[in-house]
Amino acid sequence: MDNENSELWNVINAAIKSKIDIGQVTSLNDLYAEKKKNLHLSNRQILHILGMDSNTLNPILKGTAKHIGFINIIKLAHFLGISVNDLLKIYIPEMDAKQIGEIQRARDAGYIVETFDVATLTKIKFFSSDSSSKDMGEKIKKFFSLNSLYDYSNNKDLTPAFSRSKRNSSDLMRNFWIQSAYVQFKGINNPNPYNRKDLVELMPKIRPYTRDVKKGLIKVLKALYHVGVTVIYQPSLEKIQVRGATMVINDKPCIVLSNLQNNYPTLWFTLLHELHHVLYDLDDIRLQTYHISNDEGDLFLMNEERADNFAREYLLNESRLKFVSGYITSHLHVERLASEWGVHSSIIYAVYCYKTNEWALYNKYIPKMTEALELLNTHPFERESLMESVQDIKELIYNI
Repeated sequence: MDNENSELWNVINAAIKSKIDIGQVTSLNDLYAEKKKNLHLSNRQILHILGMDSNTLNPILKGTAKHIGFINIIKLAHFLGISVNDLLKIYIPEMDAKQIGEIQRARDAGYIVETFDVATLTKIKFFSSDSSSKDMGEKIKKFFSLNSLYDYSNNKDLTPAFSRSKRNSSDLMRNFWIQSAYVQFKGINNPNPYNRKDLVELMPKIRPYTRDVKKGLIKVLKALYHVGVTVIYQPSLEKIQVRGATMVINDKPCIVLSNLQNNYPTLWFTLLHELHHVLYDLDDIRLQTYHISNDEGDLFLMNEERADNFAREYLLNESRLKFVSGYITSHLHVERLASEWGVHSSIIYAVYCYKTNEWALYNKYIPKMTEALELLNTHPFERESLMESVQDIKELIYNI
């Protein structure tokens, strides 16, 4: 730093540290009067010293100034012997309600752009394109059922996962997605205690329900609910590409299914993948607050390969895959084997294509998620409040 810049910082730094206890100060005007008395100076002399006129200084002292130049703030802070920050602490409470409201809106705007990916949320129509910071703040509070906008960052259950001081847009969208799931799980509030033994006993009974595209998944989710595992569907959002997630809320496992790849077998693959984490990684997830899976792997470097292998082996083990591969070109044979093994034929095709990358040949036998999600998809990000989604889940899925 050259001498000129060093001297400039010396000038500014002189107004950084306070020389008085502002807790004893009642108003800026009183502080000015006390300083004037101690120095035995007239108003005119002080104005000359400060290089200000009365039309500028008096409104500042009285809290009625509509605009205060930054230079005048530094001048007055130097003269009064307080920091710029402390000067503002004394001055702001004396401002009229309209001015304080403007400052609060500016604070809210800063918080919103720092905490939310406004551009992406506008693109997906969560915010309208002409929303003001006030509109956005009200939308956020209503959507997440918050008393204060700033409560979004004060979720103690999720704080460890959100503790990074600088986050990119993907982090912000991931947080938004996780917070949305958390609110829904809290709202559902599964009353059934989690019992790992009951879950282990339930696991072998799941696969045959894959054959019922319309109602099979719902039936399995109801059974899981009764052993203390709550499952919801929440679509992925731009920039995060989420496949699924597992959280621990009220000491009970909660699973989110998403729509990455948008095919029916992926719903079951994701459910089994996350159930593996519930069975074997729950203690780690408790410490980390949540586990999230996407195409780039797990945020916390959990053993995703093991969970993937568990899901594939459960749905179609290696020996059956090897056997069916010899008949894969005959849809009739695949359907017959699927019936014998108690699994939907699309899962056989999906596992085979995963191994061989021959999707173009067999995609026509793999349905989308649409029919299976007819009840489960409550379209949470299109709601005014997530509690609307919660109410639908409780009534339509869990009958509560």
